[in-house]
Amino acid sequence: MTVTRQLDVLLVIRADVAGYPPTINQANLLARRGLRVGVIDLFGSDRGEASLDRAIQRVSVHRQWQSKLEPPFPGWRRAWNWARFRRAVGSTVRRCRPAVVVAYDPHGLVFVPPGQGAHKTVYHFHELPEAEAVMSYGTRRALKKTYDYSSGANLVTFSDTDRARLFADRARLSRAPMVAFNCPARMHERPQSSLAALLARERPGTWKIVGYVGSIGFRQGLIEAAASMRYWPNDSILVLIGPWAPEVRSRIEAEARSCGALERVIFTGPKQHPEALALLAGVDVGLSMIQGTSENFRYSAGAINKRFEYMALGIPQVTTAGSGVTEIMDAASAGHCVPPDSPAEIGRAVTALLADPAERNRMGESARRAHLERFNYEVQFEPIADWIEQACRSS
Repeated sequence: MTVTRQLDVLLVIRADVAGYPPTINQANLLARRGLRVGVIDLFGSDRGEASLDRAIQRVSVHRQWQSKLEPPFPGWRRAWNWARFRRAVGSTVRRCRPAVVVAYDPHGLVFVPPGQGAHKTVYHFHELPEAEAVMSYGTRRALKKTYDYSSGANLVTFSDTDRARLFADRARLSRAPMVAFNCPARMHERPQSSLAALLARERPGTWKIVGYVGSIGFRQGLIEAAASMRYWPNDSILVLIGPWAPEVRSRIEAEARSCGALERVIFTGPKQHPEALALLAGVDVGLSMIQGTSENFRYSAGAINKRFEYMALGIPQVTTAGSGVTEIMDAASAGHCVPPDSPAEIGRAVTALLADPAERNRMGESARRAHLERFNYEVQFEPIADWIEQACRSS
C-alpha cells in the first residue's frame, strides 16, 4: 500500500505506531484540524490496527523486530529493511509533497534530513537520545545524525521538560524545544472494565487489585513491587499488562514466591492499547515507577504514559520520587511518590491505599479533574499543533 494523495503532514516512525499512543494522538489531532495526514511506520507481529482516524493514510513498510521475544534479525535483513524504509519515505515525500514532515526519534529522523525539499522538518523525541554500552552500527549512526540534524530542524519537540533541556544544551539548539507530556487524549467517559471477567477465569475470588500497564522490564520497579507483596493484605493481587522477557518474569515470580504470593501475580501478556486501558480501568491502585539507571529514565516525569493514563481512569498510583514527578503528582493529588528500589516503601504505600477506600476515591477524583483540565493530549499538544497547522496553511 502507498499514500496516494497529496499530504499536509507526513509522520515517519520506524516502529509500529500502535505501540506509541502519543504519535497516534498527534496524527488524530492534526487530522481533526482538517489537515491531510499520512503515517509511515512498521507493523507488529500481530498486524494489530492502530487507533488512527479513518482519514489518515498509513503505510507499514515491514515487520518490526520483537525485542523481548526474538533474537535480532541477521545483518542482511536489517540492511534490506533499512533500504526499504528509506525508499518508502523518499518516494512518499516526492509524490505527496507534504508541507511538514514529523520524524520520531533517531531511527526516524535519519530518513528525514533537514533542509531537503520544500517541507518544514519537525523532530519529536519520545526519549532522550543517549549512547548505550552495546549499540549496533545502525543505531550508532542514527545517534550521530540526531545531533548533526537537529540544529537544522525547523522545530524540535520532546515529551519531558528535563529531557528537552538536556538535549537542547548538547545539540546546541538555537531554539528551545517545545514539550508535550505523554498524556492520553481527553477521556470524557472511562471504559467499561473487562478485568473482572478475566479474574473470574484466572483467579476467582474477591480481590483488591494492584495493576501495571506497559513494558515489563528490570527498570520499572516491578521486581521490587513483587518483593513488597509481603506487606500487602492477603486479599490483594498484582496484575501486569504488557510484554515481558522470560528472565524478567522469572525474577518477578521468584520474588513473589519468596513472599508466598506467587499465586497472586497475573501476567496478561501484551494487549492492544484500547484493550489494555479497559483492563486497567478495573484496578484499585496503579504502579508507575521507573528506576533512574540512566539519564533517560532519571528524567522521565512527563514521558511515562501510564502515569497519565492512571489519572485519566481515576486510579490512584504509587510512582517514583524523582525529578519533576513530585510537581506533577502534587498538582494532581493523584498518589504517593516512593523510592522505586525499596520494597518496604512500595509495600507501605500500596497497603495504605488499599486500606483506605475513601482516600482512593478522593485521589481518583482529583486525578480525573487534573486529566480533564490539564493532563490530556489536546491541551499538551495544542501549541505544537498550532505551529504545524500554521506551517501547512502558509506553505
